[in-house]
Amino acid sequence: MNLAKLKSFCAFNVKNDELLTDFYCCGYETEDYYSEIVNILLSKGQTLGEYLHDLLVYSDSPVVAKCAEERTPALVKAIEYDLSILKELVSLTSEQFRETLPDSEILREMPAYDNGKFDYDADYFVDFARKNGTGIFAKYRAFSFDGELKPILRTDSITLSDLKNYEVQRNQVVENTLCFLKNQPAQNVLLYGDRGTGKSSTVKAIFNEFKELRMVDVSRNDINELPELFELLGKINMKFIVTIDDLSFAENDDRFGTLKAVLDGSLALKPDNILIYATTNRRKIVRETIADREVSGADAIDESMSLSDRFGLFVTFLRPDKQIYLDIVKKLAEDKKIEIPEDRLFAAAERFSMRRGGRSPRVAKQFVEWLKGRIELNLEY
Repeated sequence: MNLAKLKSFCAFNVKNDELLTDFYCCGYETEDYYSEIVNILLSKGQTLGEYLHDLLVYSDSPVVAKCAEERTPALVKAIEYDLSILKELVSLTSEQFRETLPDSEILREMPAYDNGKFDYDADYFVDFARKNGTGIFAKYRAFSFDGELKPILRTDSITLSDLKNYEVQRNQVVENTLCFLKNQPAQNVLLYGDRGTGKSSTVKAIFNEFKELRMVDVSRNDINELPELFELLGKINMKFIVTIDDLSFAENDDRFGTLKAVLDGSLALKPDNILIYATTNRRKIVRETIADREVSGADAIDESMSLSDRFGLFVTFLRPDKQIYLDIVKKLAEDKKIEIPEDRLFAAAERFSMRRGGRSPRVAKQFVEWLKGRIELNLEY
């Protein structure tokens, strides 16, 4: 094989990949680079074919992305050319590859790597890009943004079935998300209510429910970066929900105006592939000082409403009464297969809520997890 081909890729941006560079350089310092090839594949626990598959499907490739939007003969030919190079590389066993290199005793003693298989065509990678995106968006689904987009490696695994009661509220958010994914009119959402009632958990569960969805978490401190984020995501042919948790503003906060503008009011249209799902536990999103309340309380209320009105869907989560709280406890206990008399379960749940300062779905979850541990360790509860 002519190793110079490994620097001639036309479609996939992988010329600088460490492993492919090691293959390319094997003709110069054979033993050093061959040992690196073996080290990389062994440490990853992959065959050469598996490594190259992952490299390509997660590469940032504008050519493949463009072909996913509009297939043309030139784009397909570029992709097939790159694949032909890699098929040739994988077709050589480790032993055969070493025979093409300058012979040395050290090289002959080195272990082989496993080639595996690599028999993919252009259609495979184009279809993958159409369904999953390319680059970072193919590899990850959740991100944070503070001026730079960063993948979130581990996400909360909570599901809609883990959340008890509040079905009416959650169904509103689920239906809105379905409309968004099906290219029907959908709204930005403000989830308002008491602490611990499941606002943020609902958003996380929505993310886990719809695998085609991408989510970007933006801190309220980074709201001024939203226009830059929208410009970035608007170019990607995927659906994004931007989440802002615990939304609130100080008086005269410039972030307030930025959020109003990106929601509705800016000359530049918000991209159709982006929605904002925000949570807040404040009746008035703009926080007032004592002086503000004395001088212009009505104006502050108007300001809060001017922002809330820009969310097309306003969903309210209120603290549960005793009956609903105990019903949530019962359902969560059933999920955990906790089998104790109902009167003892409810009495312990009430004592727990009193120690935690009140009833809420969050307190109910904390109680059931606490109770499960006490029962497993045979401790009093």
